[in-house]
Amino acid sequence: MKLIETYEMDGNVIGVNSLLTTNNAVIDIKQIFILNGVVYVSFDTQEERILITETAETFIKKNKEYLATLTKKVVTVHHCKCPSCQ
Repeated sequence: MKLIETYEMDGNVIGVNSLLTTNNAVIDIKQIFILNGVVYVSFDTQEERILITETAETFIKKNKEYLATLTKKVVTVHHCKCPSCQ
């Protein structure tokens, strides 16, 4: 098992100690790790204080809509006009 601090997939980035407020819950990312070539995310929620572990791909797909709004907010705040942000 190898611990990592951040993971990126399709432009969506998640990081250890991130606090994500989605429509369904407040998610606290506790750990991101690689095991047998697969990236996993361990997190808990405000409602369920148990450690949940799932693949990073599954986590991002379930929260893709919310993560996309974070990307848009960053672009808006910085008023970035570069081609990669448009």
